[in-house]
Amino acid sequence: MKFKNQVYEDLVKDLINDAFYIESRSNRGKISTIRQYSEVVIRKLCDIPQGEEVTLGNFEVIKKLKATSSDDKFLMGAVRKLQKLGNKCTHTKNTKPILDTDVDSAIDALFKLYASLFILYFKKYKFGSCNEIVRAFSILPPIIRFFVLDNLYDSDKKNLLVIDKLCLVLLKAFDKKDALNWLTERKSELSDILPYTPEAISDIEVAHGKLYAKLVVANAPANMYICCLDRLEEVDLILKKQGLLYNNFEQAKPLYLDEGVLDNNSAENEEFNDIMEFVYLGRKSEINEKLNKRHLYSITV
Repeated sequence: MKFKNQVYEDLVKDLINDAFYIESRSNRGKISTIRQYSEVVIRKLCDIPQGEEVTLGNFEVIKKLKATSSDDKFLMGAVRKLQKLGNKCTHTKNTKPILDTDVDSAIDALFKLYASLFILYFKKYKFGSCNEIVRAFSILPPIIRFFVLDNLYDSDKKNLLVIDKLCLVLLKAFDKKDALNWLTERKSELSDILPYTPEAISDIEVAHGKLYAKLVVANAPANMYICCLDRLEEVDLILKKQGLLYNNFEQAKPLYLDEGVLDNNSAENEEFNDIMEFVYLGRKSEINEKLNKRHLYSITV
């Protein structure tokens, strides 16, 4: 990889601090900094090393982004949004107040750039091919996971783990109503999908014998629609009692540092670690007492 996280560590810390941690910073200043930081994220996406110029409006940069993402509408839309908001806050032609909603839009677009890093990764390494990566992925804020899983589902509507995790993250990033609506809209197609794969049953047979595998099948939900409904209700009860384990990078960072860094014993792990390190770069750790009781969230993590 040409892009090295360490080269940009000091710059990213400054940009994250100025964009997210200075309470007195104006909305105009926040968006200008988010735009500047987004150029670093684009460097990461396109693997552009230090020394090459990167700006949101640069034709060659846009060309590289389109080539890297196969002209992905999700990513390119986020880039256009950041460019538009950045121009609005940088040039003196615009004298109108910059609203909190403008800042929210900029952050939303930035998070879509983050998500695109993982989307590209999981298009290279199938989501669910490595359990420890799925567990580490869950340490990301719910909204980032939603963007990633929603995109992956559009590409592969038969991936059982994507379906399961997407349904649950809708509950965490939004609410139960949104998760139920998502399930209801897809009831027909999800009802045609078994909640296990032949490969999974074969693995169980090898590990525990055919009789045990038959019991697993017999006791499994009839289909993914029912499976997701059951899981949704179970997790909803936990969240009503305990609240979200974490909702942003700052709340999740202690857990990331404790459990989110994987052994670099494969290219798959190494590349995932590199992305996780980047998105957590510059983020402060927030005291999160719920992490001391994370065993109560064993279903949701």
